[in-house]
Amino acid sequence: MHIRRSPSGDGPTIYRPNESVAVRLDPPPRPVAHDPDSIPPPPRDSLLMRVNRRRGQILTVMVSIAAIASFGSVVWWAHNQDVKAGGRGLEPLVVQAPATPSRVKPENAGGLVPPNQDKEVFNRIAPGAVASQPEKLLPTAETPKLPPAGLPAPAAPKPPEVIAAKTPTPGQPTGPVAGPAPAPVATATSPAGAQPAVAAPSTESGPSIASLIEGMSGPTGGWRVQIAAVKSEDVAKSTWARLQSAHGDVLANLRMQAVRVDLGDKGVWYRVQAGPLDEKQAQSVCSTLKGRRADCVTVPPAR
Repeated sequence: MHIRRSPSGDGPTIYRPNESVAVRLDPPPRPVAHDPDSIPPPPRDSLLMRVNRRRGQILTVMVSIAAIASFGSVVWWAHNQDVKAGGRGLEPLVVQAPATPSRVKPENAGGLVPPNQDKEVFNRIAPGAVASQPEKLLPTAETPKLPPAGLPAPAAPKPPEVIAAKTPTPGQPTGPVAGPAPAPVATATSPAGAQPAVAAPSTESGPSIASLIEGMSGPTGGWRVQIAAVKSEDVAKSTWARLQSAHGDVLANLRMQAVRVDLGDKGVWYRVQAGPLDEKQAQSVCSTLKGRRADCVTVPPAR
């Protein structure tokens, strides 16, 4: 190791063998004389400064809270003074309702007029009407069948025989007595012992079925015309009476039949039908009623 002085004279420089780097040895620090002015100022983040800073923050917060509380107190006091001053000597406000109605129906309401309002199908009985007794409807008239040709006319019925009652004599027992068979009792219309007369068949026969059919008044077909559909049997009767009086020349000779129909969600309805008619008559009646602005449909016979 070789020691050489540095050119500046601050201290020796040490060189070690086989090393190309020199190590510089600094001299020890020189003593400094005690000078009050040479004392450096304390650092800014000293404990005293931190305490003073914390005290300043707390004081600021307290002053702010006091200011807000004072302002709120002043506002509350002023509000109470205004309420008290404004509420003295005032009566509650009373609003009187107008004497006129709020809504008045116009003379001409206008609007859309629903069609078909004059159809008899939509007529209903007035509420509160007295319900009449239910009517027992007769089945539809059936067409009688003619007897086969060539059969003889039915004979007149035989008149019943009148048997004279035997009057019991006094002293004879009234109960049954064993003995011979009683003799045949004579009839009141023939002398005793005479044979009973046999009625001769009458040559005069009653009216034939064909003549009865020809003499029947009114149609005998199975067709009907439906003129209304209502919710009850009573309404069906009143509707039929009104329509029959209004269209007597068409419905006078027909019979009313109320057919009950269950339509599920729509409820039970009664169809007012008139008949019996044949197909052409039913179509003619419906055409006449429709020409008078009355609703009508033809109903074929049930199969």
